[in-house]
Amino acid sequence: MDTQRGNISLWLAIASIILSTGLMSHVMAIPVILNVAGRDSWVSVLIAAPFFLAWCFIFFNMVNQLKHESVIDWLYRHWGKYITFGLKLILAAILFFNALYTIIDTMMWTVSTYLQQTPILVVSLCMLLLCFAMAYYGLQSIAIVSAVLLPVVIFLGYFVSTSNMKYKEISLLFPIFDNGYWPALSGAFYVLSALFDIWVFLLFAHHVKSKFTKLQIVIFAAFFIMIVLGPITGAITEFGPTEALKQRHTTFDQWKILSLGQLMQHVDFLSIYQWLSGSITRTALCMYLMVDVFQFKKNKPRLVLLSILSVIILGMLLLKWREDIKIYILQNIYFPALIVFVLVLTIAISLTQLIVNRKESISNE
Repeated sequence: MDTQRGNISLWLAIASIILSTGLMSHVMAIPVILNVAGRDSWVSVLIAAPFFLAWCFIFFNMVNQLKHESVIDWLYRHWGKYITFGLKLILAAILFFNALYTIIDTMMWTVSTYLQQTPILVVSLCMLLLCFAMAYYGLQSIAIVSAVLLPVVIFLGYFVSTSNMKYKEISLLFPIFDNGYWPALSGAFYVLSALFDIWVFLLFAHHVKSKFTKLQIVIFAAFFIMIVLGPITGAITEFGPTEALKQRHTTFDQWKILSLGQLMQHVDFLSIYQWLSGSITRTALCMYLMVDVFQFKKNKPRLVLLSILSVIILGMLLLKWREDIKIYILQNIYFPALIVFVLVLTIAISLTQLIVNRKESISNE
């Protein structure tokens, strides 16, 4: 049986994107944005919002014009096999980095918080085996798991946000532009970089049964803007801009101060569910897409490649990783490279579609 095939509904696709990209924009990118923009980080989100919305319209229009054809097949027909193969390697490299960084960040957080006495190898093996199984059994399994996990993740997000209202000092968000306009503008660049992570939808859009409508695009974009804005404003108003800058995982530090009366305290264990839901979905989706871009028709080569990828990731996990090195890579290498890649790819495919459509309209006249 070919386990990689099977279409999914738009809701299942959205659930997968929210958990996968949400982890990046809601958790991993927040320290970078705060480091660059400081108190003005929330302004950076507002600056980035209209640009992100505009890009979403262009991006999803581009996806819709593929008409359920795999983007790899479409590129092969219009760009040729050599350019397409080179692009496959770039796509695989980006997806590999995403999977690797997600697992490294998750494992370092895990062994430094709630599993301090557990060897990182044991924890990593458990997560990798789960992600391996989800990736092997295909997009449907990833999407269904995401749809089951997502409602609780969203509920917990609103739960911690509203429960901590008593600790929030809105005045800490001001004054804005205290250090000029550049920090806010620079922060907007990184906000867009994190949000552009939804580009992975392009790689499995042909498996999605329906298309995004204009209203759905607006709601989708607004939701992701709120995903970034929420933890940033929460960090600044609850801890202050100076302390928020020092925190590595400020989104989950907000759980540590949550309390509901005298009888309900120390509920930060709920953050484990949030983090693992996002990291497992993101890693499994990246592993699946890494294999899917090469379009293997049989399960055996998929199994072999997934096994090789898992071994490589596990080996790299055993290296000594430092938090400052991870942040440096994310801020100075990955985010700048990603935003350039996504913009160039979007423009190139959109222009190609425009040229092809004009040629077809001329030939039909």
